[in-house]
Amino acid sequence: MLWLQFSRRYMFSPKSHSVINIIAMVSVIAVAIPTAAMIILLAMFGGLSRTIESIYSMVDADIEIVASRGQTFPTDKIDYSKIDSVDGIVSYTPYLEQSVIAATEARRTTLMLRGVDSTYLHTLPLEQFVVRGSAHRIFQGDVILGVGAAATLGIPSIDYEVELYALNRKQISTLLPSSGISRKRCKLGGVISANAELDATTAIVDLNTAQQLLNYEGRISGVALRLDSKANVTSVEQQLQTLLGEEYNVRTRSEKSASMNALLRLERFVIILIGAFIAIVAAFAIVGSVVMLITDKQRDIATLRSMGATRSLISNIFVGEGFLLTLIGCIIGLVIGVGFSLGQQHYGWITIPGNMVFESYPIELTVTDVVTVAAIILFTGWIISLLTVRSKLRSEKHI
Repeated sequence: MLWLQFSRRYMFSPKSHSVINIIAMVSVIAVAIPTAAMIILLAMFGGLSRTIESIYSMVDADIEIVASRGQTFPTDKIDYSKIDSVDGIVSYTPYLEQSVIAATEARRTTLMLRGVDSTYLHTLPLEQFVVRGSAHRIFQGDVILGVGAAATLGIPSIDYEVELYALNRKQISTLLPSSGISRKRCKLGGVISANAELDATTAIVDLNTAQQLLNYEGRISGVALRLDSKANVTSVEQQLQTLLGEEYNVRTRSEKSASMNALLRLERFVIILIGAFIAIVAAFAIVGSVVMLITDKQRDIATLRSMGATRSLISNIFVGEGFLLTLIGCIIGLVIGVGFSLGQQHYGWITIPGNMVFESYPIELTVTDVVTVAAIILFTGWIISLLTVRSKLRSEKHI
């Protein structure tokens, strides 16, 4: 295209005033900085979102089956052969969950107790969050606590004794209130660290221990399922719901944490929106460069007009000039942003002091993020260039 050839030549040809080159350089830098910043912000947000998802995956399975009525149901009531018949399910595990009081000699706190069996470790990634002790000690009669819960209870080390209290539904008495309390003394077998909420409220014991303490012998709160990475979650959910009937509710992790996912999507949109406004402001740096170039090339414009060049061609030449400046700045920004993100992802330059699970700030860069940022920057630069050139040429009566 003729206008593109002129634009490319004007971009790299010497200018009559060195200040035009300086303004062009500043314009490129002004575009490159917000481009790199948007890439890095989206990559950091993506890493944070994935980290939150992985943290909650410790207690939130890919799919959970719970009773549609009541808090528990008999373990043998559910037909596990129907679960086995659905493709895409790797493993599943029953669990029992309810609030209890945990106490040491001087302190006490309320925790969410989860009773699990040996299949739990194959279904949810509990072991990767254990920072002290061992997850397998659950099945030796010990309890696993969140690091925050252990600190609240003043527990100094592994094997420290903890007492768990729960309401005894079978022996509630107004005359002897203490008879309505079930107790279980056990040792601390391990400490987990995930996030502030889970760390402060989590206690995990063997399923039989939980059933005895909570007086729910032979009953569970639900069944947690782990799916194959290639499985269609929605399809598996629908198949299970059809097979198990209305007695059970089948829910995915995204449905269970719908409000949190909606908040994350909103935050991502806000990041992109703010980035777009910054890009618009930065793109105005192109205005000065384009205006100065039009002023510098008055003789060239007059020559082109005398040779029969249309106003549209001349307009496209300078719009192309502004777009090329934006493109160069965008490419530089993408290289910086992608380079930094990949470096952080592989080398962990930015660390998180005091975090026992993730040593460095998590980063996840996607092609979608890169394409989105590039599209916003280039579109903004093109629009700003187009409006600037049209306004400038309209004011020049002789062009």
